[in-house]
Amino acid sequence: MEVLSLIKSSLGSEDSNPIHRLYRVGQQVGVCGQENVWRIHEAESIEEEKGASVFIFNKKVANKLHKPRRREQVSEILRHDVTLLNKMSNASVLTVSSSLQEDRESLAFAAEPVAGSLANYLEKFDRSCTELSKTTCGLMEHEVQCGIYQITEALMYVHGVERVIHRNVNPASILITQSGRWKLACFGFAEKTQDGRESFACKAWSPKASKMAQPDLNYIAPEIQTTEVCTYVSDMFSFGMLICTIYNNGYSLIDAQYNPSTYLRQLDTLTQKFGDIARAMPPALVDPVEKMINRDIRYRPTAQLFSLLKMFHDPTVTTLQQLDNLHLKSPSDKSQVFSIITQNIPLLPKAIRCSRLLPSLHQECTSRDSVATALPPLVSLVQHSSSEEFSQHVFPEITFVFNCSMSEQGTVYLLNKIDVIASKCTSNQVRTDVIPFILKHIKSESYKIQEAALNALLVVKDCLDDALLRSNVLPCTKGQFQQTVDVKIKLIILSCIKHLLSIMNPFTIRDDVLPFLVDIANSHDASVVMAVVGIYRHLLNKRDAVLTKVFLARSGMPSLLPHVVDPDFSADQFCVMMDVLYEMLGLIDQHRRSNGTSSSASSFKRERLASGGSDKNLLFVANSSSTGIQKSRTECSISSLTRGRLSRNSSQEAPNSPELSKIKERETLSVTNKEPLRRFSLVPPGGGTPAINLTPDDGVYADRNRRPSLQNMGHYNHDSERCERKSSTGSLFNFSDSRHSSPRRGSFQALGDTVMQLFSGK
Repeated sequence: MEVLSLIKSSLGSEDSNPIHRLYRVGQQVGVCGQENVWRIHEAESIEEEKGASVFIFNKKVANKLHKPRRREQVSEILRHDVTLLNKMSNASVLTVSSSLQEDRESLAFAAEPVAGSLANYLEKFDRSCTELSKTTCGLMEHEVQCGIYQITEALMYVHGVERVIHRNVNPASILITQSGRWKLACFGFAEKTQDGRESFACKAWSPKASKMAQPDLNYIAPEIQTTEVCTYVSDMFSFGMLICTIYNNGYSLIDAQYNPSTYLRQLDTLTQKFGDIARAMPPALVDPVEKMINRDIRYRPTAQLFSLLKMFHDPTVTTLQQLDNLHLKSPSDKSQVFSIITQNIPLLPKAIRCSRLLPSLHQECTSRDSVATALPPLVSLVQHSSSEEFSQHVFPEITFVFNCSMSEQGTVYLLNKIDVIASKCTSNQVRTDVIPFILKHIKSESYKIQEAALNALLVVKDCLDDALLRSNVLPCTKGQFQQTVDVKIKLIILSCIKHLLSIMNPFTIRDDVLPFLVDIANSHDASVVMAVVGIYRHLLNKRDAVLTKVFLARSGMPSLLPHVVDPDFSADQFCVMMDVLYEMLGLIDQHRRSNGTSSSASSFKRERLASGGSDKNLLFVANSSSTGIQKSRTECSISSLTRGRLSRNSSQEAPNSPELSKIKERETLSVTNKEPLRRFSLVPPGGGTPAINLTPDDGVYADRNRRPSLQNMGHYNHDSERCERKSSTGSLFNFSDSRHSSPRRGSFQALGDTVMQLFSGK
């Protein structure tokens, strides 16, 4: 603490250091190094405008603490520190971004952004706070385990690759980045082994030397202090003491108070002290750490052996490690990493998801090339988050992604997962953020994006109100329909509108949908027209008076009728369209009948329409007459003609057509329950002359005596010499072959209604 007070009191103007020409140096965030000689400041690169940390050593501190001949020794140790860091390249070792800058007043260098040292975290930990009882020195257990593994990786690299012994592993030498990764730093006392040897001679800690110029006595290995020999496992002893400090609420098991004699006395009680804190450690760490702090170097594990602990392969620890190494991965490797993270998300604690995973995903989403790979874990995070967690942490990230530039693959994936996002959102969040995102991509030029956006719109349709439909959704979809030339997109838009009908106000349908259907019904593409027909059929089945008789007669049917004769329509499409047109006519008929129109006339017209009949197929029209003319068996009934038309046109009817079934049922009842209709007889009922009959001899009246009809006499040939009736001008029967023959005898039809009334006997 004395050193800290001196550092604070000696702060002066340091703008003369060249580092200020490269970085905008901000406020101090922490300290590190032996006796906290390095002050850590947040900074920003002037050229690239990227975040960084600037480490500054003020030489005035050493001038006040040391004799003049020892001042330069501290500066030399710090120069050696930065030089070694510049040579190293490992994810678990502090990355230097700007080499050492020096002037008369200070030393400085820049590195990746860090939040402080582990010593700062341990000092800030409030040991009396009950809310942090489930944490280790204010750090989450999984973060501690991951950090321990990361320092293990750093020692593996330093020992195995660089062949360097650190000699000063302690909390002040461990830096924690803003993303939470632990980094090994402060290599001022590190030495490289020579000639393949695994040890070298070193000096023991002495009170005669400067404290700034020596490693921390509380973490020095026993062999260094007793035999002045340093090995790779000396770093493992220091590392074991560091782990004990973490689980001992930030207190070292040895507190030598800068006294070598006190250090040796407390070294004898180290085993007992470890037993007191062992219960606070994870069980998997107890035995390995106990071996690490053993005075006999033969029992200490190497960094490589220590890294094989099973606890370091826990899904949470693995996820944290992969997140910390993410910036070193290639795009293909990132995709694989995110795939593993997606599987591990259900197992991650809430704090890890919010404090470590989300920031990493946010960083990946800022790049158009990597946002697609970051979306699967983000969606999985949405799916497994609680309502509170989603609202406070995840949803802001979702809105950020909505505004990011994405590839087609990423956009389609996110639109296809709208159901997952919408299930967590409130109705207001869907209307204000999700729906605008969907509508924006309906206007996309990509077919895949448009299709996914239209499908996503149906997912959130329950959150749409009538005002939003009229002001945003329908104008967007209709406008895109008019602009696109892709028939597939047009069909998807029409299908979307069809599914939205169930939530539309009837007035919205009348004012916005029906006029649109009339406008697009003139399309030359049969599939588009049939989609319109499908919407009409859907509206007809609803029976909610949206389709009025006025609209059907003046707009709906006229827009469809030209397509009835279009040869581009298949037989099935024609049948479907005719069924819809029949339903439209039936609806008009229903409206007319409800307004008081004669039911018999209406029924007669519907029957003729259903049969496709016309007046030219009838000999006479049967009407009730006050003259009392008798109906004869020679009448060709409308029912029989209808059945004839149906038999001839049965191949043109749609299979299982409802209209056809109704007509057949009605005609069957007519045949079975009623006497066949007959044409008006020319002979009064009371006369003795047999009536002319056009029915076959083997008909239902075969038991009656009757003379043969003219139909049984073959071709009519009028002999003008034998029978001459010049007054006849017409024929009773309109035979087409007799038109060009000689003049025929006149029929009773030419006599008119007056003569026919005489025969009736009235």
